[in-house]
Amino acid sequence: MKNSKTKKIAVTVAAVIGAAAVLVLAFFAGYVVRDAVSGDAADWVLSIIEKYYYQDIDSSEADNIAADAIVDKYLDIYSEYYTAEEYRALQASNGGSSSGVGISYAYIPGTGVTVIGTTGNSPSFRAGLRSGDVILYAEKEGERTYFNSSSDFSAFISELDAGEDATYFTASGETFTFAKEAYSVSYVLLATNDGAWTFTFDDENNMSMVESEGDEIDYLPDGCAYIYLSQFYGKAVEQFEMAAAKMNELGCTSLILDLRNDGGGYVSVMQGISGCFEASAGQLAMKARSGNGSVVEYMAGTADEESILSADTEVYVLANGNTASASEALIGVLISYEIAGYEDIYVSEYSEEYLSAFGVTAESVKSGRTYGKGIMQSTYKNPLTQDALKLTTHQIYWPDGHTIHDVGLSANDGCHTVDAPAPLSGDGEELRLAVQAIFG
Repeated sequence: MKNSKTKKIAVTVAAVIGAAAVLVLAFFAGYVVRDAVSGDAADWVLSIIEKYYYQDIDSSEADNIAADAIVDKYLDIYSEYYTAEEYRALQASNGGSSSGVGISYAYIPGTGVTVIGTTGNSPSFRAGLRSGDVILYAEKEGERTYFNSSSDFSAFISELDAGEDATYFTASGETFTFAKEAYSVSYVLLATNDGAWTFTFDDENNMSMVESEGDEIDYLPDGCAYIYLSQFYGKAVEQFEMAAAKMNELGCTSLILDLRNDGGGYVSVMQGISGCFEASAGQLAMKARSGNGSVVEYMAGTADEESILSADTEVYVLANGNTASASEALIGVLISYEIAGYEDIYVSEYSEEYLSAFGVTAESVKSGRTYGKGIMQSTYKNPLTQDALKLTTHQIYWPDGHTIHDVGLSANDGCHTVDAPAPLSGDGEELRLAVQAIFG
């Protein structure tokens, strides 16, 4: 998704997926509107805003302004206008289809292109590239390219043809070879101290849970499972259910749920994942209040018995300043039904080394708190022209009535903070500290 107004909540970070480089926050409930149809995009956008936007606006000076300019001028940073082509691409991406190499990175002067993460089942992930790896240069058809800036790296990726291999050389001496290609996303990684599992897809997009060699976390205690959930899109519900079933099969009694850098996604995915916990399955997951005061209730799903995590399971959550929207709503479910307490939430607090490396302040990256996005967007499609408008329509309340909008979760709520001692650590230094804080 491209959004010129989206706040970059991890500055200097670019996600290389095809030629696009963005990081977004999202919480969607989609609708197709058939009672507001116009061939003029600007007129249609104004009619939808007047009907459904969660705040009143004065659009008296909106005459002769293009649809995207209306959104930029009058609406919040989360609302966005899409052409028909952009909306089709968005639907494919949110459905779990992607293309490119799947690397999120930051260029750190004096260090190199530092990998923040690799998208599950992407070419880079399958090749073994992981968070903390530092890429110095690449070779393609015998020609070597050094990376001295973020733009050097993004230009190199953009110029690759689909299916064209390149080999990437890292500071550790390891090399990784992969091509730019289309793939289906694995949103879930499950790990214990002696195994790890992720998800792959065949040519007909049938999904399988497979072992992920090298991703086990050997310092986890026996009986503890770790689940990393990257976003609330695509087949994330099915993947989480299969991970929960694997936990039960292994006899796991505790879970570390890692929501760091998870900016959200679909309400329906949050509802489905909430259905994997015994105490919340089938219960109220959240309330959404519109600008006119009407309230919509969203219920948690109910997973199959083998995918239900017992109420006796100890649940801990890792979060940071990029944990937002659907992630914060899921945390609300866990807290509201006493699946986890505030004291079981561990929030990243960035070190001076981290902040100086990225050239940011603690406040700008929301150090020691979650993002605090407690509003929801609905997407309206013009059936005449196929363009669409993503519009903020509701404020979100947890099942216990709490809202975290513009506040987030922090030590003020009783959460713990965990040091993020360096910009990135290939051996999971911050995760190690969190595990030590949880289990001693």
